[in-house]
Amino acid sequence: MPELAEVRLTGDFINQSVTEEMSFIGTWKNPVHKLADLDLTNVLLPDEEFKIRAESRGKELKLSITPQESHPFSVMFTLGMGGHFSFGEVQERPKHTHFSFLTADGERELQFVDIRRFGRWKIGDWNPDRSPDLTIEFEAWSRNIMENIHHKDLAKPFYEFLMNQKWINGYGNYLRAELCERLDINPFWAAKDVVRYDFERFCEIAARLPIEAYFLGGGQIYSWNNPLGVTRDSVVQEWNQWMKAYKNPGFENLIDNGGRRFWYHPKWK
Repeated sequence: MPELAEVRLTGDFINQSVTEEMSFIGTWKNPVHKLADLDLTNVLLPDEEFKIRAESRGKELKLSITPQESHPFSVMFTLGMGGHFSFGEVQERPKHTHFSFLTADGERELQFVDIRRFGRWKIGDWNPDRSPDLTIEFEAWSRNIMENIHHKDLAKPFYEFLMNQKWINGYGNYLRAELCERLDINPFWAAKDVVRYDFERFCEIAARLPIEAYFLGGGQIYSWNNPLGVTRDSVVQEWNQWMKAYKNPGFENLIDNGGRRFWYHPKWK
């Protein structure tokens, strides 16, 4: 958490908060954070202004930087367990802000807020070790799995395979629980057996779930809240009805090899 839907909503928030006319002129890093600061001296001229636009792919968030004169580049973010962005006055910076882009007027900033400090940022591009985004690169994603059906990773239990970003970039704890429940198949089977059992149905449901979560406003889980501020009671009710397995008190659960809790139907115990 955040998963695919929440990362995409974060990108939407950034693009709505940062207008095309708005310019930035530098960055700020909280000295208490152990991650190194971004050295922009090699990519920007002194006091050079730049524009920001956001784009998501699975669990990755890319901020494309377009300088006035220098070559464009990107800053990649992963949100960790509950990282999110806000936009506000420098003088009213949220307590757990760890990185920010400063506006050219010196008064406002795009702030990365992360209470648990698991989020990361760096200059770069999409991680080649992550799969295509199954919601916007469906054909490439599904082909990648079928062409590698005999890979050793697919010999692992299905519920563990679903957390491997090499194959399903954007999936996390709540999406895997919901996928296993909707597929109604033993999550302890080898992933290759589950996938081959009904490949088209697996692909269709796997891609549809994060899209549904996105249009419901994402999962208000742990410290993550929709930055767009969608808090209507009807939306919350729809989300609770949509969530069938994750944290269901009537379901079984276990801790997987990655230390994450997995919820599954009791009939598969």
